Amino acid sequence: MKYLTTSSFVLTSLVLSGAVMAQTAAPSVPSLPVTPAAIKAYASLGYSVGGDLLVDGTYSNAGGPFTLRAGQGLQYAVGLQYRFTDRWSAQAALGYHTDRTNGDGWNFEFTRFPVEMMVHYSLNDDWRVGLGGRYSLDPKFKSLGTAEYLGTSSLNPSLGGVAEVQYMLFPSRASGNAGGLSLKLAQESFKLNGVNTLTRNGEHIAFSVFAYF
Repeated sequence: MKYLTTSSFVLTSLVLSGAVMAQTAAPSVPSLPVTPAAIKAYASLGYSVGGDLLVDGTYSNAGGPFTLRAGQGLQYAVGLQYRFTDRWSAQAALGYHTDRTNGDGWNFEFTRFPVEMMVHYSLNDDWRVGLGGRYSLDPKFKSLGTAEYLGTSSLNPSLGGVAEVQYMLFPSRASGNAGGLSLKLAQESFKLNGVNTLTRNGEHIAFSVFAYF
């Protein structure tokens, strides 16, 4: 037992001495924190509901009703985000917002190119809120197919506001890349050129998926 105790002491001493020598010969290098890029590309795809009625009727061929509203339709957007801090960022995006009736030959369509400028605040890694402004470029009400003889009407947009809540499904603090779901409330209105008394409210709620990369 005496020799076993002595051997254990010698072995332990050698192991500790080797560890000290290794740390002395190759000191550890502290790792640097990874900082996400300040500028990120942005893209989104969604659908909105709401707004005043632009046109309604009944298809003569199928007998079904149709409606077209000033705040409804598919939305696509691309843009850039600039991150000031871990929590604050600014974003600019250009989109395409469109909706149309789906009859056989007799159709109407409302299109515009919304520009949105927003500031977002990160509540945590999963949730963000944002506020900003919205202005729709070149809004047009088009008559298509057999209704084409009715022509195309250009509208005058108002400067509107937008509020957003984002939920991050795939957050990445290290790279700054992320994707998730968005609920957005937008307010705007449109007037027919030369007819100031004809105003249509385009206020709507939009649901979309988005990504920063």
